[in-house]
Amino acid sequence: MITEEYLKDNLITAYFIDNERQNIEMLLRADDEKGQKVITHIIPFDENNSDYKMLNKFIDVDQLHELTYQKLKKEQEEYENTFVAIARKKGLIFNMEKVDTKFFPYMIKAIFEEQDNMDHLFALKLALFEIPEIRDSSNDDAKKLLRKSTNKLDVIKAALECVE
Repeated sequence: MITEEYLKDNLITAYFIDNERQNIEMLLRADDEKGQKVITHIIPFDENNSDYKMLNKFIDVDQLHELTYQKLKKEQEEYENTFVAIARKKGLIFNMEKVDTKFFPYMIKAIFEEQDNMDHLFALKLALFEIPEIRDSSNDDAKKLLRKSTNKLDVIKAALECVE
């Protein structure tokens, strides 16, 4: 049985555990022979419940909502970080700060296959014109050719002419 004195000394946090906000999980410190451990205690969100009344002396309903929000936000961040780490490990995404050698096969495939993919062609042209040597090139004929090119290989050829 949990007492107010026990909560005062051992309550770590509390938050709602369901979307309906009908149940609250409290994390509590508990001594054991190996040192400190954390136990959970679940109570209903009911103003007439004795455990809730005790909890409410330390954490009010507004704080419960905020603690729940912060917990869910942290869980979402951890999920996203794990997802990104797995995707990087499997070569599904790349670190654009440091180009990985795994990137080049994808790049070559994108350039030489689907030559007529207009979305790829447009994105390639935009990316090339962000390069200062191409954007600021004095070779107006090559830049014009780059703009008017209708396939990726012609775009690459024109880009190379811009920087030569």
